[in-house]
Amino acid sequence: MDGSRWEARHRAAPDPVPRPPVGLVGLEEALPRRAGRRALDVACGLGAVSLWAAKQGFVVDAVDRSAVAISRLRENAVALGLDGLVRARVADVAGALPADVIGPYDLVVCQRFRDQTVLRLLPELLCADGVLVVTVLSAAGAAAPSRFAAGAGELSHLARTAQRCEVLRDVEGNGEATIVLRRTG
Repeated sequence: MDGSRWEARHRAAPDPVPRPPVGLVGLEEALPRRAGRRALDVACGLGAVSLWAAKQGFVVDAVDRSAVAISRLRENAVALGLDGLVRARVADVAGALPADVIGPYDLVVCQRFRDQTVLRLLPELLCADGVLVVTVLSAAGAAAPSRFAAGAGELSHLARTAQRCEVLRDVEGNGEATIVLRRTG
């Protein structure tokens, strides 16, 4: 989808309800419980996950290429009293993360954005015991083909090759793939 269509989609969408990343549901206890926790939400869209993480006490760096999405995320953070915890900014993460996105992070989330170069970088941003959650469209079990879908096993390969990480979840089917990794050291 091109930029103008994303802007229109974000403009027309209802305000997000703060919610954890889908892949993390049932694994919330795996998150570090220390003070000063940091989270990164890559391709955050309207920021439902960013707002949820801020409500959990994380300081959140949220990036998305859509100026409309980032503006609405900032407005919602203020409305929820979370503006000091959510640092949202416009950045195109296709092909690379912005140079000032520097770990370590306790939580890194990337949902519905598939760029193999960026996905391979994400485990390296985790601190010890940090958790990575990635969910993408997948060809596995998809009702119809999509040029945006990952090939079968693509995220599983990322999970197996991420250094110093243990796999907490690796599921694929019904047109979606999710991995949840935790940094071991």
